[in-house]
Amino acid sequence: MAPPAPSLTSSPPATDRYTICRAVRREDLAGARAVVLFAAEHDLGYGYQPEWHWDLDRMVETYVDNPRQAMFVATDATGAVVATAAIRVGGPNVPPHPEELGRRYADRQAVAQLLRVATLPEHRRARLARRLVAACQEFVRDDGGFRVIYLHTNTRVPAAEPFWRSLPVVEIRDDRDEERDPRFATVHFELPLETVISGRADRHAVPD
Repeated sequence: MAPPAPSLTSSPPATDRYTICRAVRREDLAGARAVVLFAAEHDLGYGYQPEWHWDLDRMVETYVDNPRQAMFVATDATGAVVATAAIRVGGPNVPPHPEELGRRYADRQAVAQLLRVATLPEHRRARLARRLVAACQEFVRDDGGFRVIYLHTNTRVPAAEPFWRSLPVVEIRDDRDEERDPRFATVHFELPLETVISGRADRHAVPD
């Protein structure tokens, strides 16, 4: 279950209160699941969907047992998970995404998908999403077998698109006028492996 709605704060929290690490402990994985489900409910508006969130029901198998996949978390001074980002092997699912993307990312073992980027509201504007994306990028580079980082975002979520465009991403495809499901307005990006992510502040949880 997602946690209760956090209270909003008027000023950005200090960044030195947080620790970024790979989630391997069960309590960190459980905290990551709660943060992602909170974002699915309150930011994306559709909540838990088993066909999309299957990884959250198999966290150890997905993000610990598989050495090429990882969940990263930001924890606050109490040790609570307040933000997440993850890497999984393979590009977007086709369908529902266009066949063109299936061809582009046909070599799934060479594609790292960046997803599950979410931050609880009272911890936003502390650069956590940016720091977590940087940790994911470093993980992908260290693997040595990936050639590209792929991600997509739902531009209907306020500030999601501006956040990603503040990073050194490359737009691959804009499907906002093509999708039949009114809940989505998807733009697809790649994050080059060799670029360096700067320290500008993030502003919002970002959808998967």
